[in-house]
Amino acid sequence: MAALDARAALADRVRAVDLSSDDDDEQLSPEQRAARAREAKIMAKMASVLDEYCLSAIGKSVAQAYLRKLRDDDMERVRHWWLRKLNGRECVPPASAAPTQRGCPELLEGLRAAPVWWRGAAEGDAAPPEELAWLRDVEARVPEMRAELLALRGQRGFQPYRSPKAGGDRGDDLGKKSTDAGDWNVYYLELHNMDFAENRARCPVTCDVLQAVPRRYGHAFFSANAPKTHITAHNGPTAKKLRCHLPLVCPADPPGACRLRVADEFVSLAEGRAVVFDDSFNHEAWNDHASAGRIVLIFDVWHPDLSPKEVKLLSFLQTAAMKRDKRICDAQGVDADNFYAVIDKARAATPDAASIWA
Repeated sequence: MAALDARAALADRVRAVDLSSDDDDEQLSPEQRAARAREAKIMAKMASVLDEYCLSAIGKSVAQAYLRKLRDDDMERVRHWWLRKLNGRECVPPASAAPTQRGCPELLEGLRAAPVWWRGAAEGDAAPPEELAWLRDVEARVPEMRAELLALRGQRGFQPYRSPKAGGDRGDDLGKKSTDAGDWNVYYLELHNMDFAENRARCPVTCDVLQAVPRRYGHAFFSANAPKTHITAHNGPTAKKLRCHLPLVCPADPPGACRLRVADEFVSLAEGRAVVFDDSFNHEAWNDHASAGRIVLIFDVWHPDLSPKEVKLLSFLQTAAMKRDKRICDAQGVDADNFYAVIDKARAATPDAASIWA
């Protein structure tokens, strides 16, 4: 479908269309018949896009009910995103996107695009902005979460971080590595509706803290970097969210040994002080300490500029897409090079304890 002018087509695209056969088409003016034909074409296109999510009949009705609200002022960001999907341009970066953000496959217009939202220890005693006010409550429970994390030593749950190779050559039998030095292991608590209940059962305090975080995105894990580890530059999968790094084990000396680069900004990590950034921007991480490991709690929250209604629609569609992808991946078998198979293969591996607890 050719790109349509957003202003001219917007009302047509989001209006609930009545195509009842009770009306006599011959009584309509040529303009009304043209408008009806255009509306029917648009609704057919919307139905085709929804088919990509493999929704049930009930699920499609729920999605259409959400889409009928796209004209509302508090649906503006998703409205533009949906128009881009209808025009087949959702993977084309908006003109306003920064160069360091263009590697992200899902960018939404109308969202504030700042690489770093909160710089941890560099903020001193300043109060976080209102949309991040929950940070202080999370940081207050760091001693409990750190004790819980350290109690995991000697237990299963940590696994090597791997992703699908997708033609890449930096990997092993488990999948693609995201490091060019050192080791990266993870302990998943929440990830794309996969079953990590056993991991969560060992971490009730951390899970309780995460449950209290407003607008959780549903993605959380402990991330362990061995000494002399470099996580290579990459972009996250979407701009719909912000990422929080909360260091629970982090060497203080030398200063800057544990750090992030997000776009053109560098942030040093300090134990117990959260950093919040937009991981749709190109970013990378280092633990340059010669002998001490670094473990952070990583979790995501929905972007503060998205309204509650926008979050509901995006969350609904995201859950549907994950279920669809899981079915496709399961059909490909356990040895396939896809996201879910790679995670499960890595789950069966036993990392070297020294790469986690150094």
